[in-house]
Amino acid sequence: MPHYFFDINDHDLSHRDDEGSAWPNREAARAHAMRILADIARDEARRQDRLHLFVTIRNEHRTVVAIASLAVACTWLD
Repeated sequence: MPHYFFDINDHDLSHRDDEGSAWPNREAARAHAMRILADIARDEARRQDRLHLFVTIRNEHRTVVAIASLAVACTWLD
């Protein structure tokens, strides 16, 4: 089973995944990265007006193979 590492980055938070985890395929790893983004956004968007998150996916050779991102913002118009 392929091994992937999921590094998390935003302006205030940075976490390098040194352990990684096994996923059956690329789509499962992609879905996991998207869940990470959603979980962080759910917690952090309550405290901030703008949030831009990235999850960098690395393979077993520690080579970056994908980047998932999410931007959340609220701007008052008055």
